[in-house]
Amino acid sequence: MPSRPVARELTELLSSMRFAIALLTVICIASAIGTVVKQGEPFVNYVDQFGPFWAEVFGALGLYRVYSTAWFLVILAFLVTSTSLCIARNTPKILADWRTHKEYIREKALQAFPHKASGTVARPLEPVREHVINLLALQGWSVKTQQREASAKGEAGFMIAARLGAVNKLGYIAAHSAIVLVCLGGLFDGDLIVKTQAWLQDLQPFKGGVETANSRLSQNNPAYRAQLFVPEGQRTNTAVISLDQGMLVQPLPFDIELKKFTVDYYNTGMPKRFASDIVIHDPKLKQSKAFTVEVNRPVVYDGVTIFQSSFEDGGSVVRLRPHNLIGTRDEGVQTIEGVVGGEPRQLLGTAANGQTAANVRLEVTGLRVINVEDLSSAQRARDNAANASGASDSTDVRGVNLSELSKHLGSGAKPPGDKKLVNIGPSVSYKLRDAAGQAREFQNYMAPVQIDGQAVFLWGVRESPAEGFRYLRAPADEDMSMQGWLRLRQALNDPAARAEAALVTVPHRPTNPSCASS
Repeated sequence: MPSRPVARELTELLSSMRFAIALLTVICIASAIGTVVKQGEPFVNYVDQFGPFWAEVFGALGLYRVYSTAWFLVILAFLVTSTSLCIARNTPKILADWRTHKEYIREKALQAFPHKASGTVARPLEPVREHVINLLALQGWSVKTQQREASAKGEAGFMIAARLGAVNKLGYIAAHSAIVLVCLGGLFDGDLIVKTQAWLQDLQPFKGGVETANSRLSQNNPAYRAQLFVPEGQRTNTAVISLDQGMLVQPLPFDIELKKFTVDYYNTGMPKRFASDIVIHDPKLKQSKAFTVEVNRPVVYDGVTIFQSSFEDGGSVVRLRPHNLIGTRDEGVQTIEGVVGGEPRQLLGTAANGQTAANVRLEVTGLRVINVEDLSSAQRARDNAANASGASDSTDVRGVNLSELSKHLGSGAKPPGDKKLVNIGPSVSYKLRDAAGQAREFQNYMAPVQIDGQAVFLWGVRESPAEGFRYLRAPADEDMSMQGWLRLRQALNDPAARAEAALVTVPHRPTNPSCASS
């Protein structure tokens, strides 16, 4: 028996229903993983979540960018091919069945159908034919007849063929075409076009924020998803596309200027509206156009959709005043000025013994004017710690979950229990980097926070981004400032002040001679 050609065998495999269902199952599993695992996060976040070993394994499998990995795009391409072949193979048959009533079927073929019925009417043939046609037409059937002469295949008479619901056959074409359309959207959205251009043009993605000579895509790129960072009061026409190997620059056909970024809040302090007032400067037009971009309300201009995805400080000037927590006085300490995201400031560190240490650089990384936190989680953690220790009427400060303060934008799912949303005021984040390049990150809240009925200042520190912030709590004085605590700490570090405090606090008692009695 001669074997069928390989091309035909491959076509049969690709167009089979089982192959398409298998591909669709794999895509559903991969999509579930992409939904559970946050996509596009910094690698240190995955190390903190899964550990060093599994973070490397999951990264090698591409689970941190599931929808743009090569194996996911290949599966999508095969599913598009398989479904398209199914449509191409079955559409001619569906259209042919749609156009015909099959009035040519023989009587013996009808007798072979599993669902059939027969009867006899003692009336002339022509009135019966007219009655059947009218009855089917009244019920919405499309009717077609064929007159047959007596032969060896059957008796003389009329074949009446009726058809109803032929448009339902288009459901097969529509459903499979929708699958093809969705998969094509996934291919375009998965950076397939960008990766193809990078391969054909030999583009080199860059890392570290420094653009290389051959890292720019064409301005006529048909499909891309890029990030555009525009500081308030400035304009730009270049966006950045993040890939596994680095980043590529995507030029825009117009400039986007950010006039103002606005945040509206509820009475509880929770943000309710984020809006960016932008102006688009198109070189093809003489006059610029103003738009307002909001969350879930994008602006479409010249085929480019502009979304409001996130917000950061665009370069505010901050002034930091250091306080000496080791010595006794803040003598000679000057205010340090820095720019958020700007160039590092060279400082001169001081060791614990007062001697000059290695040079230290200050890097201001963030400024948040408002921080809305759920303090009910801290209350629940404190109550759980108190119940576990059997001290329901006392407060265990170790049970306060201060790690919640480092989570600014979390899941939209409602956690168990009632929320206690509180605006705890502005915060500033910065890093101190030594001469060896090692950095220690700080996060300081500028206003006191009410914890357990006590107003305290929170100063956070961590050694690496994989760790959570550890907070030092300094009590606020009656003026809601930290000066009282600083004076107390400076006095405790002063031996003379400690001796004077001991004399004042502990009263002098004369020594009585001991007496022995018999």
